Amino acid sequence: MKIQRFIFNSLFVFGLVFTGLSRAELGGTTASILAEQKQFNSQLTSTQQNGYSVYSQILTSGTSFQEYVSPSGIVFAISWSGPTLPNIQAIFGNYYGNYLSAAQQSRRSIYSSSDSLVIQSTGMMGAFQGFAFLPKQAPAGFTVNNLPQ
Repeated sequence: MKIQRFIFNSLFVFGLVFTGLSRAELGGTTASILAEQKQFNSQLTSTQQNGYSVYSQILTSGTSFQEYVSPSGIVFAISWSGPTLPNIQAIFGNYYGNYLSAAQQSRRSIYSSSDSLVIQSTGMMGAFQGFAFLPKQAPAGFTVNNLPQ
């Protein structure tokens, strides 16, 4: 029992350290998107939109997620869709606590909205989708309506 607990705790700490080193998270920068892609072993593409970039990844699970990046290099929104949730803690980063707080309000659909953060997450086994958005970090003209609903 002690060995199992030690192994679990070691893997947990390793996971926290490893993901902390290589992720482009909500509110983060583009500097680590390639490292994140390597960590997730995903396919990565990018496109230019009206005043922002969208980095899209398809995970081995089939789930896709997008990171919306302002001209200043800040990830101001994320969205996901697929049969499984992406690593929510990794992609929410410092906003993970906000996600957990919103999740405590409802088990099925998560919705939280403030001037600084909007979260929407819905789904069930095999079909998940959602987004998170930092309105104050977004380029002019970008609204929550620009995200997949």
